[in-house]
Amino acid sequence: MQRSVGIGLMKRALEVVESQRPELADRYMQVPLEYYTREDLAARERELFETQPLALLASTEIGAPHDYRVRDAVGRSVLLTRDADGTAHAFLNYCRHRGAEPASGCGNARAFSCPYHGWSYDSRGRLVGMPLRDRYEGLDLSQLGLVELPSEERHGFVWVVLRPGAPIDVAAHLGELDDEIGALGCAGMTYHASLERQPLGASWKSVAEGLVESLHVPFVHPDTFGLNPQAVGVDLAFYDAIGPHVRYGLPKFGTDDVARIRALAEDDWDPPSSIGCVWWISPGLLLANELYGLIYADLAPGSHVREAIFRYGWLSPVETAPPGEPSPDEMAARAARAVGQDRPVWETCGRGLANGAHGHALIGRNEKGVQLLHEAIARQIGYEGLRYC
Repeated sequence: MQRSVGIGLMKRALEVVESQRPELADRYMQVPLEYYTREDLAARERELFETQPLALLASTEIGAPHDYRVRDAVGRSVLLTRDADGTAHAFLNYCRHRGAEPASGCGNARAFSCPYHGWSYDSRGRLVGMPLRDRYEGLDLSQLGLVELPSEERHGFVWVVLRPGAPIDVAAHLGELDDEIGALGCAGMTYHASLERQPLGASWKSVAEGLVESLHVPFVHPDTFGLNPQAVGVDLAFYDAIGPHVRYGLPKFGTDDVARIRALAEDDWDPPSSIGCVWWISPGLLLANELYGLIYADLAPGSHVREAIFRYGWLSPVETAPPGEPSPDEMAARAARAVGQDRPVWETCGRGLANGAHGHALIGRNEKGVQLLHEAIARQIGYEGLRYC
């Protein structure tokens, strides 16, 4: 976290803890149920996922030359590779012959052979061979490589735009958050998978709501995070809309610590260990600092309006945990357990928002992160149905 930003967040965290009140929205928000189920809105949302940069991989997932991994991204099979020179690439994973998928899973390979007719491609996506080559006399193989997608490696992630030929500028997309995300140090962190691909029976927007609030934690995760449902500080947080993105912060200290912190010079404050920050990066990336590493997850629409696809994991800057802390693999397992607890609740929300007759969902003043999330999405897709009271 940038030092100047961290000091500002610490001041807000101190105010929240001293007052024992979260930063509140000005009004209650009413979200019409149609917002979660209308197919025309879902089409506009898919446009966001197809035209904005998606952080499909942590860079260390394809850390060595010729490493590769296949990701499902908004219904597309995407092959991500690192070539012999160390450059990351993203390709539509469809053979130029009949469309079968040349690559699957992950590993290290110099070539990918289509399982249908044996056409093979290298880590730069070039068509490098086919059986019975003499039957294709005069055919220019250089014109039949895998279709490459715009990609950029930045801040420890491989970002991809899902439309060939589209522009990509990750710094511009992150805007004011670019330096802040860069300061997290993800480029030196190793990804530990919790869930590789988890279908969820709910709108992706309904799932996203649970990523930008902590009110549900003591009810849904009592044996994972051990919070009392009546804990006074369960909603103590502060929130920011930053372009199309949302950041919220949770103080990790109590009222007994305020005097001690205020007695220190600001240069001696330690924001990263004092504040739990969550970043929702449009359209569906989640980053959150937890203990000595980071949660890294992405959320996307599924094949229909009531399905979401979730990928979840944990980024660790070290191979061995600090003394007294869970190991990186244990942190990833805890994250998987938490999503396992979230899933049935999210899916009941999916059914309730699709079949309910109550007109709208009510978002409280102390759920400011959820309000900012919906305002950001609605602004980008041109939806004008949000109401306030």
